[in-house]
Amino acid sequence: MRGGLGFRALQAKRAGLAFDDVILGVKFDDCSQQIREREQRWPSDLGELELDYIERYSYETADVQRLPDGDVADPVRGLGWGGRAAALDAVNKTAGPNGRPAALPSSDSHAPLVTVGIAHYNLGHYLPATLASLATQSYSNLDVLVIDDGSTDRYSIETFAELEGRYPTYRFLRQQNAGIGATRNRCLTEARGEFFIPMDADNLARPDMVERFVTAIRRNHQLSAMTCYHLAFAGDTETAPEDYLYACRPTGGPHTMASIRNVYGDANAIFRTADFRAVGGYETDRGTSCEDWEAFVKLIHAGKRIDVIPDYLFYYRHREAGFSRVTNWFANHERVLRQFKTLGHLPAGEAAVLWTALLGFQQRVEQLTEQQQCLRYRLADRLHAIWSRVPVGRHGIKQLVRSIGSACHRLAGRRETQAESCTRTHSDSRMGLGGMSTARRGHG
Repeated sequence: MRGGLGFRALQAKRAGLAFDDVILGVKFDDCSQQIREREQRWPSDLGELELDYIERYSYETADVQRLPDGDVADPVRGLGWGGRAAALDAVNKTAGPNGRPAALPSSDSHAPLVTVGIAHYNLGHYLPATLASLATQSYSNLDVLVIDDGSTDRYSIETFAELEGRYPTYRFLRQQNAGIGATRNRCLTEARGEFFIPMDADNLARPDMVERFVTAIRRNHQLSAMTCYHLAFAGDTETAPEDYLYACRPTGGPHTMASIRNVYGDANAIFRTADFRAVGGYETDRGTSCEDWEAFVKLIHAGKRIDVIPDYLFYYRHREAGFSRVTNWFANHERVLRQFKTLGHLPAGEAAVLWTALLGFQQRVEQLTEQQQCLRYRLADRLHAIWSRVPVGRHGIKQLVRSIGSACHRLAGRRETQAESCTRTHSDSRMGLGGMSTARRGHG
């Protein structure tokens, strides 16, 4: 289990992507946290915190949890981990006919209504492709809602009106400009579906995006939202791109790390509409981004749960003029941090992550600072030793330093003289222009 082997496989099974007829077991042999404790050290970077989360997730969500010979139950409980408390004979209890693993129960044939809410502002060049990608979805029980947030670009306004005629089953609404958070909240308020998927007006959905989302969240009644992977691309393509800039593969935790970076994923996720409304949806700040990141944090702080579908369900259009890239990142991050500042208590297990990380990161900073100082002193000592053994070289260096100092002094003197001359010339010129301006006003 060390290293979180099987983490993505377990996420895939939970989401219904694979392994329905396979029992996924985890044997607890050791974990990173216990290794650090034996070495008497704390986590030194975000990678270690992420690995701790992955190992815990793998253990807690496995179909079978196997303990090695000997009593390690107390150390496991000491980690604060939960789980199914499965034993070795759990395989026999869950086996189906002929000893094969029994498949998870399938969902009923009823397809719940899903609202896809799109906030649009001056993205008329991209909105047609976004709606076209929804029109080809394999999931048919859709309520597509598009809200124009007071677009000012004529092309976008005309395109919005044209699309309204092209898709008569979609709902098109218009409003005075209110910002991304307020517009997404109106989508949430107007949503008719049991589930709600917010989508950016310039992204592209994979043909089975909604179907995958619905399948995953219906299998996990304890979850209020599920995010997914996505592939980023650049350009004006209207279909699935062939080249990608990067891939986003969030882990879904640990939550403490969400105060530093978004561990949950993009806004393009599926929510239980009632749960999302219960926490107030998005915050409506103007001029800042990261409202999606903040919304995930709000859900967790309200006692809700989120997980990740390990599959690329949509394509993210990376634009340099995108809202998250033209807004101030300090202010964007601050709106997320405020959700932590007002939190009375962290979710179970997260307090230990926070305090050990704080201590470990500080110790790492001290170690790096000490190493840097030692390197500087060693370098100075080495240079001194070299020049001490070469008297001629030492004398030559001293002369060179004196020459450089004299040259810099003379150059500085010349620049001061030139600056004074330029200042006088510029001053005289300004006086002349002022007189001309006054004369022209008088003539008028």
